[in-house]
Amino acid sequence: MGLRFNPPPGWPPMPGGFTPPPGWQPDPSWPPPPPGWQLWVSDDQPSSDTMPLHAIQAGQAQIGQPSGSPLPGYDIASQYGSLGASNGSPGPPYGSFGTPYTPYGMATQPRRSGKMSGFAIASFIFGLLGGVMFSVVFGFVALRKIQRLGQRGRGLAIAGLVLSGIWIMLIILAIIGANTGKAIRSSTTGLITHSGRINVFSLDVGDCFNNPAGAQTVNTVTAIPCDQPHNAQIYAKFKLTGSDSSYPGAAAVAQMSRDGCNARIGSINKSMTNSAMTIRILLPEEAAWLSGRRTVSCMVVNPKADLTSSLLDSSPATG
Repeated sequence: MGLRFNPPPGWPPMPGGFTPPPGWQPDPSWPPPPPGWQLWVSDDQPSSDTMPLHAIQAGQAQIGQPSGSPLPGYDIASQYGSLGASNGSPGPPYGSFGTPYTPYGMATQPRRSGKMSGFAIASFIFGLLGGVMFSVVFGFVALRKIQRLGQRGRGLAIAGLVLSGIWIMLIILAIIGANTGKAIRSSTTGLITHSGRINVFSLDVGDCFNNPAGAQTVNTVTAIPCDQPHNAQIYAKFKLTGSDSSYPGAAAVAQMSRDGCNARIGSINKSMTNSAMTIRILLPEEAAWLSGRRTVSCMVVNPKADLTSSLLDSSPATG
């Protein structure tokens, strides 16, 4: 046989099966129990509105005592004597000192719906593929919607943002790496001021550089300020004419290039040359010709990289 809590008249209705927790106190506005009121009764006894009053003896009941255990004495004076008389008005909703009663286990956080956020999935996929802009936008949208709607997918959205950050760092490093080691040209004089790599088609008349020894096909060279040791210098540049749809052949292009360079050799200061120097030509191959690159560069080359000044007259040859 079990016991149940029997609230006195004037107290708010108690939830079914309620057992006062340790240290629980009734609201001060509730009326004190009538003399002899039995706070704990057997489960089979009538409810408080029909049950007659019974005198309570010391050692029979105590608020908060679990069902089925011995019931120590309940001292009404010590529990309620300082609360004062009640005006008989009903108390607030049942709880500790008037706080609303919340059933045990009720969730206090917004419940998650089972739906996965599509924006979070999109953010993660674009983050994997390198679609940084889409990944960042979808990621922030997903986080806002997840917080507001209680959807799932917060981890995917965060992962998409992290991947986007990694892609941004890789792009920055690639840009830095691509520009590291490049030759620097003055924006005012047009002269090379710092040594570095440069595309052969970007060499201008007067540029000094190191010509690769024995190279037949050259894409990039190291451009060097003319007052630093080097072995070659561009003395003339001009464009060949011909069909845009057909390559005239290597022999024909070479001959036209030699003729053009020989016609412009006068731009070299003869007093600064020696018999060991030779004339070399940078000319377009078939792929470059068909892509529209027809520029020929004429250079004077020294056997050793010990030239420390320009070999050209003041007015370089172009055409």
